[in-house]
Amino acid sequence: MIRYKCLIKKDIKEVLRTGKLILFLALSFGIAFMIMGITVLFTDIPDELTVQLPGFDIESLESMMRMIYPKMTRGSLGVFSYYLGVFFTLITVIVTHSLLPKERAKGKWILPIEQGYEAREIVASKTLCYSTFAGCSVFISYMFYYMVANTFMERDMPFLNALFCAFIHGLNLFFILANTMLLSVCFRSSVVAAISTLGTVLFVPDIMNYMPIGKYFPTYMLTFVYDSRSDYSSVTGPLILNIVVLIITYYWAVIKVSSKNDKV
Repeated sequence: MIRYKCLIKKDIKEVLRTGKLILFLALSFGIAFMIMGITVLFTDIPDELTVQLPGFDIESLESMMRMIYPKMTRGSLGVFSYYLGVFFTLITVIVTHSLLPKERAKGKWILPIEQGYEAREIVASKTLCYSTFAGCSVFISYMFYYMVANTFMERDMPFLNALFCAFIHGLNLFFILANTMLLSVCFRSSVVAAISTLGTVLFVPDIMNYMPIGKYFPTYMLTFVYDSRSDYSSVTGPLILNIVVLIITYYWAVIKVSSKNDKV
């Protein structure tokens, strides 16, 4: 336990020193401001056209803009969380997928292992720190968006509902990044881990929407947040499956880094 504490302290300092935390926060808040800006500007376009072009039929355009960028808190949070799920995931996975393999290749694990640390401890600590910071960034930006949206949008989402969705989305990004980093030491190429994760996040939620088993699949947690749902018990099964998948992936990574052929 003492070894884990030392490694976690070191990795927290690394996340701060390398600017990864700033990157996570900048990404999540950048997406928040982008969606807010688009919602405010684009949904006002029909009103401007009415003034500039009298007689112009804008009903269909107005309906489309309200559907894509609704001026209601629940709907707008759904749009924001979707962009987080896609673009935040895309960039963070690209940035972190090769982190562990590169450290091993450059011999950065040699000294810690000679000092008594185990490879599995190094993997667990770094994965935990990076994934936790990413998840917390998403949680904070989600609640920030909720509070700002409530100031100028129709309030149709209770605080506890938003808090729960923020927590679930934070867990989503935690699981996504943790699995990516663990898989990166399981395959010969970390690119395979990145592609596998991105493919799952980008395509599986939409596909599973059309299948009866979709609500039991781990990616349902993404769908839950995208739809800003409030049936809290529905995420119990997917959450348990996500934990099981993470445990399996962790032990697979442990076997890989501990095997004779994969030692530093």
